[in-house]
Amino acid sequence: MHPSPELSCPSQVTYEVYPVWTYSYLSLLVVVFLLTDLLRYKLVIVAEGIGYVVTWSLLLWARGVPAMQLMEFMYGVATSTEVAYYTYIYAKVAGKFYQRVTSYTRAALLSGRFLSAVLSQVLTHTALMSYHDLNYVSLASVSVAFILACLLPSVSTSVYFHRQQYYVPTSEGSSSIQLSPTQQWQGDDSGGGGGGGSVAVVATTAGGTGSGAGESWIVKFNKVLMLMWDDFQVAYSNKYLLKWSVWWAFATCGNFQVGNYIQPLWEQVQPVEEGETLYNGAVEAIQTLLSALSAFGVGYVHLNWELLGEGTLAVISILDGVLLMTMGLSYNIIVTYTNYIIFRVSYQVLITIASYQVAKSLREDSYGLVFGINMFMSLLLQSLLTLIVVQVLHLSVHTQFIVYGVYFLLLAMVFLALSTYSLSSMGCAGIREAGVWEQPIGSPQEAPLGCAESV
Repeated sequence: MHPSPELSCPSQVTYEVYPVWTYSYLSLLVVVFLLTDLLRYKLVIVAEGIGYVVTWSLLLWARGVPAMQLMEFMYGVATSTEVAYYTYIYAKVAGKFYQRVTSYTRAALLSGRFLSAVLSQVLTHTALMSYHDLNYVSLASVSVAFILACLLPSVSTSVYFHRQQYYVPTSEGSSSIQLSPTQQWQGDDSGGGGGGGSVAVVATTAGGTGSGAGESWIVKFNKVLMLMWDDFQVAYSNKYLLKWSVWWAFATCGNFQVGNYIQPLWEQVQPVEEGETLYNGAVEAIQTLLSALSAFGVGYVHLNWELLGEGTLAVISILDGVLLMTMGLSYNIIVTYTNYIIFRVSYQVLITIASYQVAKSLREDSYGLVFGINMFMSLLLQSLLTLIVVQVLHLSVHTQFIVYGVYFLLLAMVFLALSTYSLSSMGCAGIREAGVWEQPIGSPQEAPLGCAESV
């Protein structure tokens, strides 16, 4: 996105406009998650389309700092509602199709970014459009998306408020099934993931979360909170899942900051001047294409991540830290372009691995909750980082990237220590027994990837 032309001072964009998106995204995410489930997806997806249309309308025709802050707030509204789109897809298909629709949605997302970057580079390089005029293309695109959102079919169920079956803790130490008078248990293709825990499955009608047709909203909401709390406890009591989730939250925070402030960095390294050719769009196209190919290739590498995961996270985080610190110290646009591409590709590879490692330890109904919590924690960390680095310390963009580099190096040290401890505990014999390669078992179902990268 490109702020209003009247924002001639880069510091206004960096310190007064960009942080609004971070704070609005964080503040809205929890509310949107509950509304998505309560309103059964479609209305929230339509709201997402409206948010994007308003965002680009403000970019085109609004002027001044307050207007651009409102634009960033609406962008926060739009991006926070993306969770509805991703969870909607999995509410409409059986579990056996999850891997296929996940592939479709990831391919659509990356293809859209790739085409956008290529188109913007071509249009600006040939002088057919200015950077500001590109926003007309974006407005047309999000307007079409809004129309398509209005045409989407509705769904009658959701994970918590309108589910056909839900899990509650039992005291017997084993799972049990209770049937409502109006619906018999039939099982389903998407049921049963991992995760363990003592639960009961209650089959209900699609209209609510409990068997009592006359339940008040307070009772229903309490049931929803109980279901969510049970899912949360079962998921995060798994230490292996917890370690991957910690890296997910911290790395996504850093990735968001880099994506949010890379344009100001490029502007300082090579300011936009009349007649000068920039290759920002080409760089985005290259990193998106390489990210897509790398993430796709990861699915065919069956390494034993339980053995190598912590070490891999440490090594790549060290690489990312060095890349970001170099970007902060360099005034060469080629260096910043190259380092940015490598950083983004490495993140996409590791977040793909992390998504699978987290998902394989979950029962299916926990996917949206756990992925949403991980995203919330990353946004909370990003808000704190933005507050300290951007608004309190008021650091320059170059210095910010040095801080982000140190941030990733500290993250790497944590996982390097964990890897060293784990490997030393296993000993040489244990490492040999575990083996480097993981034997693929059938075709594992890929979990919903409800963690759209917004910038």
